[in-house]
Amino acid sequence: MSNPIISVIFSSYNGASRRLQNTLDSFLAQDFPPEKWELIAVNNNSKDATSELLHRYDQRLPITVLDHPSPGKSGALNAALDVAKGTLLVMTDDDVEANPDWLSKIAACADANPEFGIFGGQILPNWEHSPTGNRLLEWVPMGSTFAIVDTRTSGPCDPTNVWGPNTTVRLSALGADVRYREDIGPLPGGMFAMGEDQEIIMRLCGRGVKAYHCAEAIVHHWIPASSVNELWVQKRGERLGYGIPALFPKDVPTGPRIAGVPVKTWIESAQWAFRAAILYLLPKSKKRFWAIWKYYYMRGYRAGIRRYASATLAR
Repeated sequence: MSNPIISVIFSSYNGASRRLQNTLDSFLAQDFPPEKWELIAVNNNSKDATSELLHRYDQRLPITVLDHPSPGKSGALNAALDVAKGTLLVMTDDDVEANPDWLSKIAACADANPEFGIFGGQILPNWEHSPTGNRLLEWVPMGSTFAIVDTRTSGPCDPTNVWGPNTTVRLSALGADVRYREDIGPLPGGMFAMGEDQEIIMRLCGRGVKAYHCAEAIVHHWIPASSVNELWVQKRGERLGYGIPALFPKDVPTGPRIAGVPVKTWIESAQWAFRAAILYLLPKSKKRFWAIWKYYYMRGYRAGIRRYASATLAR
């Protein structure tokens, strides 16, 4: 394909054992002309049948399959960006189901708003089990917890509201030099820093690129039942905290440090640890949940300061 309008990009690690086929089937149903878009799917060091599943769609989708053996989503996406030909680069995930008019709405939105270089859309939950009556969902922010964006009105938006599996960037805005930071983003096993998608958007906005929310462009993001519980969300808070020093190094407290961590951060950590320990003994409540969440967040934040200390020590 020589001149596609849209390049859809995603990375998959062991996706064949999860929702990858559903994602690909939703791409088959797109009403956007197949000669006007391409799909670049990166098999990122999978140990299952991900590569075989992707190649089963060779004749049905305008797909290019890349093998990226180095673990890490950000590096895999960079490999795709280096070969993408579309004027609009649509980043998504391997566990979404896109509305049939998803790509058509993105193209129309970008065409109608040429002064914007970044576009987000709705990301609605695709629950494995209905969460009706689950109090946890009344306590947590759906965006940072489950990557949900349900704003139904289109228009200019804060770039911090564009993320995850429904992110579009003009190739002209991205250029040849802006890529995902490979020291943050999902890695198999262990701790990793969240926020690779927001970090690249923030850098683009720092260059003057403006963001727009296209409410008509909709994907449905799979949320397994195993994610809808307090412990999972609290542990996610730890990964969130781990990435904050990478994204916002100027916000790391100044002053003396112990074991590489500012004394101010140790004091705040101790305060939350004490609250969490006291409230842990009480019945479940929003106050109890957030105290424990903050304990995990601060634990991740301390580790993140150590990991990304080179960005904060020279102050």
